[in-house]
Amino acid sequence: MLKVSLRQIGYFVAAAETGSIAEAARIAGVAQPSVSWAILKMEEVLGVDLLVRHHAKGVSLTAAGHRLLPEARAILRMAEEFEASASSEANELTGTLSVGCYSTLAANFMPPIIAEFARRHPRLHIEMLESTVDDVLARLAGGEIEIALAYDVDLPPDVLKRHICSSAPYVLLCEGHRMLDHPALSLRDLADEPFILLNSRPAKQYFLGLFEAVGIEPRIVHASPSFEVVRSLVGQGLGYSVLITRSPSDMTYDGLRVRHRALTDELPRQSMCTVRAAGSRATRRANAFQEICVELFSGRSDPVRAVSSRT
Repeated sequence: MLKVSLRQIGYFVAAAETGSIAEAARIAGVAQPSVSWAILKMEEVLGVDLLVRHHAKGVSLTAAGHRLLPEARAILRMAEEFEASASSEANELTGTLSVGCYSTLAANFMPPIIAEFARRHPRLHIEMLESTVDDVLARLAGGEIEIALAYDVDLPPDVLKRHICSSAPYVLLCEGHRMLDHPALSLRDLADEPFILLNSRPAKQYFLGLFEAVGIEPRIVHASPSFEVVRSLVGQGLGYSVLITRSPSDMTYDGLRVRHRALTDELPRQSMCTVRAAGSRATRRANAFQEICVELFSGRSDPVRAVSSRT
């Protein structure tokens, strides 16, 4: 017989996420003493302190609380899925799927994924976290998000990955650039040109590695973690860039045109994958997310343009 209830686990997760017993009680719609007592009884059963109570300043997690919080979130997620599968509408996905996505991927990939989910599973809500690599991976490990869309670069060795697609790097030039009469270019052709770097992890390591592979050092004049800022800087004629993701439009945010050229160098492609935490169980919602990603993008060298051509 289980000695810890789902209600107690839910109270613990709510208190941990809000940093407050009072706020956890408000969310649950019960009296504050009920939440406090339930968590205390759970701590007694488990034989560990999960929360540190700060007088008039809320609560914080103990070391044991930090360790058990991801498992508590996973238990609640599985319970929600179990309840949904037992309903009369078991084939319909419901609830919320928390998805993380690297900022450099989100704008081009997540909207068509979310739109396809809305068509197929109208009762399922996607809660998207768009953030940095480190933040996405930390929240994935902590159970705050269930699945993430990521580049297959510098990932922890124990995460669960599913390959979605891979793309070749290309050169981005401003309108009127002297090299536009070439259908394809080598990085060596641009060795003396000013270079604009997409300066986010893991993009920075990947792009600088391309130059290292051909034995040249780029002349970096500007760097930005924003994909659109890089495109706009190129559009202003301040330099060229090398990118992976293709925008559906050749126009920048400030209304200037940019041009793409293929690279003739033998360079490694960049892979995109879905990522789940090590040891996690894939819910039906997470599996549906992976299948939609594969259907929309798998096997296409230029997935963004392929999707936009269908819609």
